[in-house]
Amino acid sequence: MTIYLTPNISDDQIAAMDVFDAFRLGEELLESRYPRDAARVLRRVVEDSPDNASAWELLARAHFAAAQLRPAEEAFRRLVELEPTSGWAHTALGLTLDRQSRHREGALMHRMAAAMGESARDASRVQLVDRPVV
Repeated sequence: MTIYLTPNISDDQIAAMDVFDAFRLGEELLESRYPRDAARVLRRVVEDSPDNASAWELLARAHFAAAQLRPAEEAFRRLVELEPTSGWAHTALGLTLDRQSRHREGALMHRMAAAMGESARDASRVQLVDRPVV
């Protein structure tokens, strides 16, 4: 379902939602390009289900899409803790660090993702950081 009007969701409405409904609404808001509202709703989901990797991924994506890079980094780090073999999670954390101009830290995550066979782009990002400055 695509949401066309700007959402108007109060904190009380978010608190009254059941976790599944909040997760689905967060998905819909992110898909409809309302990442800040999605992050507000999804924060409740991860508070109620702190070991739910899907919720952390969605929250991290919402923060990233809203250019809220510190919260995105925290959520992606939690996702990597929950899913240490997820190459995608390492790539996403690396990209988040790159957007904060923390390329050396990002390269570590890209190296991990490349080692997991996630994407050839991860290896090229590492090469960009490691190349000698002339």
